[in-house]
Amino acid sequence: MLEFFYQSIETLREVKKPSKDEIIKMTVITLIVIAVAAVLFAIVDYLFLHLQDDFLYNFLNNLFNK
Repeated sequence: MLEFFYQSIETLREVKKPSKDEIIKMTVITLIVIAVAAVLFAIVDYLFLHLQDDFLYNFLNNLFNK
């Protein structure tokens, strides 16, 4: 168990801290990906909402009015 602990500490010492530029770039990329995903989810949600309303209403209307 102690060997694992010591190996973990040695591994953590090898970890390189990102520079300020790297942090800024990764933050911008993350925000862009989140924004694109939010827009895509909103579009899909809008489409499913309207498809559900139109399709379900027409399907049930045709099913029970025959």
